[in-house]
This record gives sequence, C-alpha cells and structure tokens, in this order.
Amino acid sequence: MKKSLNNDDVFYTIAWSRTFRYDKHEAGRVLPELSGIIHLEEDVPREDKPCLLYYGCWREGLRLGLKNLLDPYFTKFPEVTRQLHAKKFLYRYTVVDSSPADMRDLLYWLIQNYGPLLNNPVDFTDSRRYENIFVKEMELREDEVVERLPKTGL
Repeated sequence: MKKSLNNDDVFYTIAWSRTFRYDKHEAGRVLPELSGIIHLEEDVPREDKPCLLYYGCWREGLRLGLKNLLDPYFTKFPEVTRQLHAKKFLYRYTVVDSSPADMRDLLYWLIQNYGPLLNNPVDFTDSRRYENIFVKEMELREDEVVERLPKTGL
C-alpha cells in the first residue's frame, strides 16, 4: 500500500493479489501473516461475480483473520459466517501495514464503492481524518507479490 496526502485529501494505492478459489488448507499456505484486507466474491460462472465481503485483519493478520472469520466457534460475525458457508467463494487480499486508521479509510471506500452483500455500509464510517479519500486499485500478475508494490503505484 502507498499513501500520499494533498491538503485535506488522501490518495491510496493498493495492489490486490491474484484471485484464489477458497480452500481452507490452501488459504493457510497462501495468505501472509500480515495485516490487510480480504475481498470475498461469489464463485459463479460469469464475468461480474457478486462481491460478498471486505474484511479487515489488523492484529491477527490475514491468515488467522480469515480462519477465525470462517470458524463458527471463533467468529465475531456468526450470521456472516453462516451465509459464507452456504456459498462457494473466491478471495484475494491486499496488505495494509501502515495503521488501523488507514485500513478503516480503505475499507470505507471499498464498501461504499462496491456495495458488498454482507457488509453494512450504513454502519461503517471512515476515520474522519481527511476530506476526501481516493483509491487506485492495481491487479498484480501471477508472478508478482502483494507484499511489494511496484514503483508505478502513485
């Protein structure tokens, strides 16, 4: 993730990993133990896959965050977990390692712009530090990793 400020506006650049079909064993190998955001979308045979959820993992990291979200005994969101278990889904992630407030701003922007089915946009606010939030999203190729954002970011 890259961040720059201009007056009261903030500009973020995030790089999404490639998309993976969810398998709990493979996710444990793929996801890093870094803080970040996970994007879940329904695995359906069409181009515009429904966006299901954006989930921020700060303290526990991406690997443990997704595991705990989907574990019915540990989840803080049992209704979301129940709905996810009823679907096949894909996931991708981006590392956000600057601050929880930056993650909140990014989650706010993503939820407001994409309207995921399982996030409640009414209850989610930004950090209120900036007048406007702008986000540039990058899709990385197969051989690139999210943990190192290319220099062409901002």
